[in-house]
Amino acid sequence: MVTAQTPANCPTFLDLKAFSQDVPAGGSDDPLGGGARILPVRAGDCEVFVSGVAAGEGLHREARGDTWVMVLEGALRFLSADGEFDLAEGESLVIARGAQVGWRASAPVKLVGMRYLAAPDGDAGVHRIDNEAPLAPSNPPADDVLLGEKPSCRSGNQFTSVDAVFKCGIWDSTPYRRLPIHFHHSELMHLLAGSVTFTDASGRTASFGKGDTFIIEKGADCSWDSRDYVAKVYAYYRP
Repeated sequence: MVTAQTPANCPTFLDLKAFSQDVPAGGSDDPLGGGARILPVRAGDCEVFVSGVAAGEGLHREARGDTWVMVLEGALRFLSADGEFDLAEGESLVIARGAQVGWRASAPVKLVGMRYLAAPDGDAGVHRIDNEAPLAPSNPPADDVLLGEKPSCRSGNQFTSVDAVFKCGIWDSTPYRRLPIHFHHSELMHLLAGSVTFTDASGRTASFGKGDTFIIEKGADCSWDSRDYVAKVYAYYRP
Protein backbone atom coordinates (compact mmCIF):
# COMPACT_ATOMS: atom_id res chain seq x y z
CA MET A 1 0.00 0.00 0.00
CA VAL A 2 3.04 2.25 -0.27
CA THR A 3 3.16 5.01 -2.89
CA ALA A 4 6.58 6.48 -3.75
CA GLN A 5 9.76 6.24 -3.01
CA THR A 6 13.42 6.55 -3.69
CA PRO A 7 15.84 9.09 -2.20
CA ALA A 8 15.68 10.90 -5.54
CA ASN A 9 11.91 11.29 -5.82
CA CYS A 10 10.86 11.38 -2.18
CA PRO A 11 13.43 12.71 0.31
CA THR A 12 10.86 12.65 3.11
CA PHE A 13 9.43 9.21 3.96
CA LEU A 14 11.22 6.14 2.65
CA ASP A 15 9.96 2.57 2.42
CA LEU A 16 12.79 0.47 3.85
CA LYS A 17 11.29 -2.85 2.81
CA ALA A 18 11.50 -1.68 -0.80
CA PHE A 19 15.20 -0.99 -0.36
CA SER A 20 15.70 -4.55 0.88
CA GLN A 21 14.12 -6.27 -2.13
CA ASP A 22 17.34 -6.55 -4.14
CA VAL A 23 19.57 -7.34 -1.16
CA PRO A 24 20.81 -10.93 -1.60
CA ALA A 25 20.92 -13.38 1.28
CA GLY A 26 24.69 -13.03 1.07
CA GLY A 27 27.14 -14.90 3.19
CA SER A 28 29.01 -12.22 5.07
CA ASP A 29 30.73 -13.21 8.28
CA ASP A 30 29.43 -9.93 9.70
CA PRO A 31 26.02 -8.89 8.29
CA LEU A 32 25.78 -6.08 10.87
CA GLY A 33 29.15 -4.63 9.85
CA GLY A 34 30.93 -4.94 6.53
CA GLY A 35 28.15 -7.07 5.06
CA ALA A 36 25.47 -4.38 5.48
CA ARG A 37 24.29 -1.98 2.76
CA ILE A 38 24.25 1.60 4.03
CA LEU A 39 21.26 3.51 2.65
CA PRO A 40 21.34 7.12 1.38
CA VAL A 41 19.10 8.41 4.16
CA ARG A 42 19.34 11.73 6.03
CA ALA A 43 19.41 10.68 9.66
CA GLY A 44 21.80 13.07 11.41
CA ASP A 45 24.49 11.17 13.32
CA CYS A 46 22.86 7.83 12.45
CA GLU A 47 23.24 5.48 9.53
CA VAL A 48 20.48 3.20 8.25
CA PHE A 49 21.26 -0.17 6.69
CA VAL A 50 19.73 -3.34 5.28
CA SER A 51 21.48 -6.68 5.26
CA GLY A 52 21.02 -10.19 3.92
CA VAL A 53 22.10 -13.10 6.11
CA ALA A 54 22.73 -16.57 4.69
CA ALA A 55 21.92 -19.67 6.72
CA GLY A 56 24.79 -20.25 9.13
CA GLU A 57 26.35 -18.50 12.08
CA GLY A 58 28.83 -15.76 12.85
CA LEU A 59 30.09 -13.21 15.35
CA HIS A 60 29.74 -9.43 15.52
CA ARG A 61 31.44 -6.95 17.81
CA GLU A 62 29.67 -3.59 17.80
CA ALA A 63 32.48 -1.07 17.67
CA ARG A 64 30.81 1.79 15.75
CA GLY A 65 27.82 2.86 17.87
CA ASP A 66 24.51 1.89 19.47
CA THR A 67 22.67 -0.25 16.92
CA TRP A 68 18.98 -1.10 16.68
CA VAL A 69 18.37 -4.09 14.40
CA MET A 70 15.09 -5.73 13.31
CA VAL A 71 14.26 -8.87 11.32
CA LEU A 72 12.45 -7.97 8.09
CA GLU A 73 12.19 -11.54 6.77
CA GLY A 74 12.93 -14.87 8.41
CA ALA A 75 14.16 -15.53 11.93
CA LEU A 76 17.49 -15.06 13.67
CA ARG A 77 18.97 -16.04 17.01
CA PHE A 78 21.38 -13.69 18.80
CA LEU A 79 23.63 -14.96 21.58
CA SER A 80 25.33 -12.66 24.06
CA ALA A 81 26.43 -12.29 27.66
CA ASP A 82 22.90 -10.97 28.32
CA GLY A 83 21.26 -14.17 27.10
CA GLU A 84 19.84 -15.70 23.91
CA PHE A 85 17.35 -13.73 21.83
CA ASP A 86 15.18 -15.34 19.15
CA LEU A 87 13.85 -12.72 16.77
CA ALA A 88 11.04 -13.33 14.27
CA GLU A 89 9.80 -10.86 11.64
CA GLY A 90 9.03 -7.48 13.19
CA GLU A 91 11.07 -8.17 16.34
CA SER A 92 14.15 -6.18 17.28
CA LEU A 93 16.91 -5.48 19.76
CA VAL A 94 19.63 -2.94 20.44
CA ILE A 95 23.31 -3.86 20.51
CA ALA A 96 25.07 -1.11 22.46
CA ARG A 97 28.55 0.08 21.51
CA GLY A 98 31.17 -2.42 22.71
CA ALA A 99 28.85 -5.44 22.94
CA GLN A 100 29.65 -8.71 21.21
CA VAL A 101 26.97 -11.00 19.81
CA GLY A 102 26.89 -14.29 18.01
CA TRP A 103 24.15 -15.03 15.49
CA ARG A 104 22.61 -18.18 14.01
CA ALA A 105 20.23 -18.53 11.09
CA SER A 106 18.67 -21.78 9.85
CA ALA A 107 17.48 -20.11 6.63
CA PRO A 108 18.18 -16.81 4.81
CA VAL A 109 17.22 -13.67 6.76
CA LYS A 110 16.88 -9.98 5.92
CA LEU A 111 17.61 -7.29 8.50
CA VAL A 112 17.14 -3.54 8.79
CA GLY A 113 19.06 -1.43 11.27
CA MET A 114 19.75 2.08 12.54
CA ARG A 115 23.14 2.82 14.11
CA TYR A 116 23.83 5.90 16.24
CA LEU A 117 27.44 6.55 15.28
CA ALA A 118 28.12 9.28 17.86
CA ALA A 119 26.96 7.17 20.81
CA PRO A 120 29.14 7.67 23.89
CA ASP A 121 30.53 4.62 25.66
CA GLY A 122 28.15 3.19 28.21
CA ASP A 123 26.42 -0.09 29.01
CA ALA A 124 27.83 -2.46 26.41
CA GLY A 125 24.81 -4.72 26.58
CA VAL A 126 22.13 -6.21 24.36
CA HIS A 127 18.57 -4.97 24.93
CA ARG A 128 15.55 -6.73 23.45
CA ILE A 129 12.65 -4.51 22.35
CA ASP A 130 9.50 -6.18 23.68
CA ASN A 131 6.57 -5.53 21.31
CA GLU A 132 4.13 -6.49 24.07
CA ALA A 133 5.66 -4.40 26.88
CA PRO A 134 3.30 -2.30 29.05
CA LEU A 135 2.89 1.28 27.86
CA ALA A 136 2.38 4.51 29.81
CA PRO A 137 0.42 7.62 28.78
CA SER A 138 2.48 10.05 26.68
CA ASN A 139 1.94 13.53 25.29
CA PRO A 140 -0.36 13.85 22.25
CA PRO A 141 0.41 16.27 19.40
CA ALA A 142 0.10 19.96 20.25
CA ASP A 143 -3.37 21.49 20.00
CA ASP A 144 -2.26 23.99 17.32
CA VAL A 145 -1.40 21.24 14.80
CA LEU A 146 -4.30 18.86 15.46
CA LEU A 147 -7.15 18.58 12.97
CA GLY A 148 -9.96 17.16 15.02
CA GLU A 149 -10.15 15.25 18.27
CA LYS A 150 -7.12 14.93 20.55
CA PRO A 151 -5.81 11.33 20.54
CA SER A 152 -4.86 9.16 23.48
CA CYS A 153 -1.18 8.20 23.10
CA ARG A 154 1.04 5.78 25.01
CA SER A 155 4.71 4.88 24.83
CA GLY A 156 7.27 2.59 26.37
CA ASN A 157 10.89 3.53 25.83
CA GLN A 158 13.13 0.48 26.18
CA PHE A 159 16.57 1.78 25.22
CA THR A 160 18.18 5.20 25.59
CA SER A 161 21.72 6.11 24.60
CA VAL A 162 23.99 7.57 27.29
CA ASP A 163 23.44 11.09 25.92
CA ALA A 164 19.67 10.48 25.56
CA VAL A 165 19.43 11.39 21.85
CA PHE A 166 18.89 7.86 20.46
CA LYS A 167 15.83 6.00 21.76
CA CYS A 168 14.01 2.79 20.85
CA GLY A 169 10.70 1.38 22.03
CA ILE A 170 6.97 1.02 21.38
CA TRP A 171 4.24 3.67 20.86
CA ASP A 172 0.53 3.53 20.15
CA SER A 173 -2.33 5.96 19.61
CA THR A 174 -6.00 6.31 18.88
CA PRO A 175 -6.81 7.87 15.45
CA TYR A 176 -5.87 11.47 14.71
CA ARG A 177 -4.95 13.95 11.99
CA ARG A 178 -2.45 16.79 12.21
CA LEU A 179 -0.95 19.52 10.08
CA PRO A 180 2.59 19.15 8.71
CA ILE A 181 5.36 19.55 11.28
CA HIS A 182 9.09 19.93 10.77
CA PHE A 183 11.16 16.91 11.76
CA HIS A 184 14.25 18.15 13.58
CA HIS A 185 14.84 14.46 14.28
CA SER A 186 14.82 11.29 12.19
CA GLU A 187 12.51 8.40 13.08
CA LEU A 188 12.45 4.83 11.80
CA MET A 189 9.12 3.06 12.35
CA HIS A 190 7.71 -0.46 11.96
CA LEU A 191 3.92 -0.63 12.19
CA LEU A 192 2.54 -3.34 14.48
CA ALA A 193 -1.09 -2.31 13.90
CA GLY A 194 -3.14 0.16 11.90
CA SER A 195 -2.16 2.43 9.06
CA VAL A 196 -1.04 6.02 8.51
CA THR A 197 -0.82 8.38 5.52
CA PHE A 198 1.81 11.11 5.25
CA THR A 199 1.82 14.14 2.95
CA ASP A 200 4.94 16.28 2.64
CA ALA A 201 5.47 19.95 1.80
CA SER A 202 5.66 19.12 -1.93
CA GLY A 203 2.32 17.30 -1.90
CA ARG A 204 3.79 13.80 -2.15
CA THR A 205 1.81 11.18 -0.27
CA ALA A 206 2.61 7.72 1.10
CA SER A 207 0.47 5.28 3.07
CA PHE A 208 1.91 2.56 5.31
CA GLY A 209 0.14 -0.30 7.07
CA LYS A 210 0.74 -3.13 9.50
CA GLY A 211 4.06 -4.84 8.75
CA ASP A 212 5.56 -1.89 6.85
CA THR A 213 8.92 -0.45 7.84
CA PHE A 214 9.85 3.11 6.90
CA ILE A 215 11.78 6.19 7.99
CA ILE A 216 10.94 9.89 8.18
CA GLU A 217 14.11 11.73 7.30
CA LYS A 218 15.64 14.53 9.33
CA GLY A 219 14.50 17.85 7.88
CA ALA A 220 11.18 16.56 6.53
CA ASP A 221 7.92 18.49 6.79
CA CYS A 222 4.93 16.17 6.74
CA SER A 223 1.41 15.63 8.04
CA TRP A 224 -0.07 12.56 9.78
CA ASP A 225 -3.44 10.98 9.06
CA SER A 226 -4.46 7.76 10.87
CA ARG A 227 -8.10 6.65 10.76
CA ASP A 228 -7.68 3.66 13.10
CA TYR A 229 -5.61 2.55 16.08
CA VAL A 230 -1.87 2.60 15.33
CA ALA A 231 0.98 0.85 17.13
CA LYS A 232 4.63 0.98 16.13
CA VAL A 233 8.17 0.07 17.02
CA TYR A 234 10.38 3.16 16.83
CA ALA A 235 14.06 3.99 16.69
CA TYR A 236 14.72 7.72 16.59
CA TYR A 237 17.55 10.23 16.70
CA ARG A 238 16.57 13.50 18.35
CA PRO A 239 19.57 15.79 19.13
